[in-house]
Amino acid sequence: MGIDYEYLAASLSSLAGLPVRLYRDGEFAGLYHHTKFKPDLAILEEEHIFANPGNVSYYMDENFLYYGLFRAERRAVALIIGPVAHSPVNHTLAVRILRAMGENIGRAGELTDYFSAIPAYPLRNFLQILCTVNYFLNGEKLDVGQLLLTEEEMPSAQEAIPPERGEQEIHNTLALEEQMLACVEHGRVDEIQQLFQRPVEGRAGTLAADALRQQKNLLICTATLVTRAAIRGGLDRETAFALSDSYIQKAELLTGYVELTRLNARMVLDFTRRVELAKCGVHGSARVRAVRDYALDHISRPVTTEELAQALGTNRTYLCRMFREETGETVQDYVTGLKMDEAKRLLDMTSKTAAEIGSYLGYSSQSHFQRVFKKAVGMTPGEYRKG
Repeated sequence: MGIDYEYLAASLSSLAGLPVRLYRDGEFAGLYHHTKFKPDLAILEEEHIFANPGNVSYYMDENFLYYGLFRAERRAVALIIGPVAHSPVNHTLAVRILRAMGENIGRAGELTDYFSAIPAYPLRNFLQILCTVNYFLNGEKLDVGQLLLTEEEMPSAQEAIPPERGEQEIHNTLALEEQMLACVEHGRVDEIQQLFQRPVEGRAGTLAADALRQQKNLLICTATLVTRAAIRGGLDRETAFALSDSYIQKAELLTGYVELTRLNARMVLDFTRRVELAKCGVHGSARVRAVRDYALDHISRPVTTEELAQALGTNRTYLCRMFREETGETVQDYVTGLKMDEAKRLLDMTSKTAAEIGSYLGYSSQSHFQRVFKKAVGMTPGEYRKG
């Protein structure tokens, strides 16, 4: 059964409250929204919006208004959604938009009235809408991270101060912030990346009057939080503070909203990867990483040194000797440390009881788990949670 694109455009406009335009064979076929402004801002930006060849993409103009593009049925049909502002459009921004359009600034009141009928969405929330609609149109399961962060922009663990990257309004809720900080502190790169790809919950509070300053302030707040989380996770204090200063200084030099949001996520990933390296020992060898990965993959049950040696295809005695030379601790102590890190994370992030956590981590009894935890952390799980 074919898709009724007129119905889809009208429904999308009604649900999201945003202007939606329908194109057939490259020709404009209709605008769906209860309010209009002429000239149509999206029509003026058509060349830039259609420049991206993908089935779904977004474009942001110099005034931080963004537009989404969908292509369907072998590109014969297209939908443009927008303009969307990050925050409500005030008189100052309306004047700036009109000047960029070459329109009389006396129409500022008319333009602010137009935008008052269009909900403001933070970029990540808007991208979530694009991912969802694209799934129904093209059957592609994309996430926000795939739209926001390209493969070329993903930082490697060796990059000292990577180029631009990031977003994720990680201050959306207290729980989300705590989860992010736990991932940074324990060097959980995979979980941070999954966190970036989650559907958006809530939105950041207002920290500035305009979108650019808002995003810079969000990055500064995030830098402060992740720096301290990384230090708790074992990253050298001087390295952590120097890295934070570098990201903040770079943020102040940027003049694009998208570049700032990308830089934010790149920063969080960079800190997390550095903590991961710190937890893998000074050299961060492939051997230590393999032990860490295997132990984390099997964290819900006991893992013996013999099992690890077999999994890594090496001799148990050789593994124990080389591991201690590289990390300064035994394989079993290292694995126990990973379990205790996970226990602390669960105590911080969930309401699970000590008995439930101990059972999840493969301990035979609550008392055994309590003893191991107190020896490693210096207090009982209950005392840790209260503190």
